[in-house]
Amino acid sequence: MLTKHERMTLPNNQKNEGQHGKVRLLISKIENAHVLDSSGSYNIITDIFCHEDSSPTLQNDVTLVSQTSSNNLDDVIALSERWDGAISISVFTHFKDLQFAMDKLLHLHLCFPKIQNRVHFHLVYPLDNDISLDELKHNFASSNCENSMKTFHHQNYEIEGIEYPHNLLRNTAVKFCKTSYVFLIDIDMLPNKYLRREFNTFVQSFKNDSVVFVVPSFESKDDAVIPTDRTQLLRNWRLKKIRPFYFDVCQKCQRPTDYDQWQFLPDSSHLNIAYFVQREDAYEPFYIAKKDFPLYDERFKQYGYNRISQVCEMNIAGYNFGVLNNAFLIHKGFKYRDGFHKNKEIENNRNRDLFQQFKRELRTKYPNSKRSC
Repeated sequence: MLTKHERMTLPNNQKNEGQHGKVRLLISKIENAHVLDSSGSYNIITDIFCHEDSSPTLQNDVTLVSQTSSNNLDDVIALSERWDGAISISVFTHFKDLQFAMDKLLHLHLCFPKIQNRVHFHLVYPLDNDISLDELKHNFASSNCENSMKTFHHQNYEIEGIEYPHNLLRNTAVKFCKTSYVFLIDIDMLPNKYLRREFNTFVQSFKNDSVVFVVPSFESKDDAVIPTDRTQLLRNWRLKKIRPFYFDVCQKCQRPTDYDQWQFLPDSSHLNIAYFVQREDAYEPFYIAKKDFPLYDERFKQYGYNRISQVCEMNIAGYNFGVLNNAFLIHKGFKYRDGFHKNKEIENNRNRDLFQQFKRELRTKYPNSKRSC
């Protein structure tokens, strides 16, 4: 968390004027929200603060992409500190949550300069929710940058009676990106410190658009310092403070990345593809890809197969998976099988059935592909 000296400090009259202007803009955008998703079930409002990204962008630059509910918006603070380029984040809300979500987004935008300059927020909410604009207009909380706004880190899947649409959120954030490449991660992950700069240098001379760049993912103990480079990561790995992502939950979901091979790569001062891997059953790596890659199937909601299905299509479409040598992601905290919400298995089974249908549809969509999944 940033100290009060690292947050935005403005004279009270200037701060209040800017805050009131942002509130009016938000209300206007909600009043005039007419963009629906392909199913006609959700309202979508892109770039809710309509600001220009002040960080320099290149044609071959990469935007960090993620999605969240309002519960985990605090994670954007650390993300904006670690990633020095454009960030595109979809935020899912609903009528019971909208007031808090708006207050929190306004607080982050006004109080944290790096968020204000780099992060583009997009709102997605169910169409059938009754939202009282009059209440919103009168109930906005004043953002005091000296104080933090408490958020609650419960599971996105635990919103009562409302399904969490991961893939719609991901697609919304990707479609907004202005850069050639996108890097999709979970909101509670952090990349190594200079990944954007090193990737931009590396990709200038890389000409194969059918390659996606796999970023090995790890999970770190709650009390461990998040490493900034590969040397620190390997040290923490040896000390058992870090382990491969989903080590306890689903090893096969990350196994093809081949962590044993990655661990013993020779030291290098340059980012590069260390080796290529084959897609296997349930593989769901995090990766950097050209923005025109196959998007996520928005029928997958709640838990299960929402990323697996997209990686499956990437494979059938002819993409190859190259593992980067000096790149990594860290999830804050170890994940355990018993740490998920109560309906996880019900949702997973339902999405497994949808995944079988999805694979049949891919055979029609890519009739000449010799690959399967």
